[in-house]
Amino acid sequence: MSTTLMLQKWIWGASVERGLPTDRSLLWCLAWSGTIGVALSLLQRHRSNSALPEMSETLAELQEPEGLNTHHGLRQVIGGMLAITGGGTLGPEALMTRLVAVASHAIWKGADRDLVAAAMAGSLGLFRSPLVGGAAIAGCQWELIWRWLPGTIGGVAGFVAFHGLSDLGGGMRGVAYAWPSDPSQRLGALLAAILAGLAGWLAGQLIKCWRQWLHQLELLQRFWWIPIGTGLLIGFCLWGLPLAGFSGENQLQPLVLNKWTLDTSVLMLSALAKLLMVGLCLETGWRGGQFFPVILASSAFGMGLHQWIPWIGSIDTWSAGVVGGCLAVLLNSPLLGLVLGLTLLQGHGAGALVIGLLVGLILQRRH
Repeated sequence: MSTTLMLQKWIWGASVERGLPTDRSLLWCLAWSGTIGVALSLLQRHRSNSALPEMSETLAELQEPEGLNTHHGLRQVIGGMLAITGGGTLGPEALMTRLVAVASHAIWKGADRDLVAAAMAGSLGLFRSPLVGGAAIAGCQWELIWRWLPGTIGGVAGFVAFHGLSDLGGGMRGVAYAWPSDPSQRLGALLAAILAGLAGWLAGQLIKCWRQWLHQLELLQRFWWIPIGTGLLIGFCLWGLPLAGFSGENQLQPLVLNKWTLDTSVLMLSALAKLLMVGLCLETGWRGGQFFPVILASSAFGMGLHQWIPWIGSIDTWSAGVVGGCLAVLLNSPLLGLVLGLTLLQGHGAGALVIGLLVGLILQRRH
């Protein structure tokens, strides 16, 4: 993971590490993203199951009778590294959990799949929360409850041993908290959280339907070179709509602190582009996680809505509420959505996050 992030910084510049737009030219962006698209096309050409699975897919494999399929393990890991290095709109959790799962499977020779799951849960402790891994496995209704404990302890140990990687979950560190101080502000915050939860549910439905439609087209199966086209589009986004690229976790703090000079319409367009790019990347060979970019895009939507309706609620309320509503659609586990939201937002708008989750869950069940 350190190597991947180091390569990403070398290609796109030090500003990307701080969550700011890259200073590279359009030609540079197109050349690098297109080249990595070529590499991904060749790596996956005529090889089914060679693309990096998402974290939920890896957990589902562990629950199958035949266990984890590591036949293309090395290709999957290399493909995940290339996708993140190339500026894909992807989070690192899928790559990290797959790497740990494949390595653990090799160590234990498939003798204990629960140990592999516990190791995966421990690896997610590097995102500043040892509870994320336990919540992820709990969401899959793992059979042995006591296996969550090794995963949580492993997460704490990973956080202590590899403290340098903890910045993957610390993008909002240092941002001041905002709390409603009088009854009128509390009422406004409640109304804003409900509206934000509705907006988040709509955003979640958008990306879900978008991915389903792309999946039905079977672009990667029909056109082995499609990752090249996606790479060129990523390169253009990194130059023209920089918020639409990368995982997005480091972009939260600059957005909240107004270090990005974005008009409201551009902010909303960038958030929409990021959501669409997540689905496009995942369905066209650029594989990774969706948690980080979806949370960033949802936060950007919330910030844009707050700018449109500034007299109701605060920016924290709108951002967290949209995140909660969106995660309610994309995750089968409300517990995982809550822990992820609290972790990546560092507790900002915690009440709105819970309300947004509840609104999203109610709408999802009725839908």
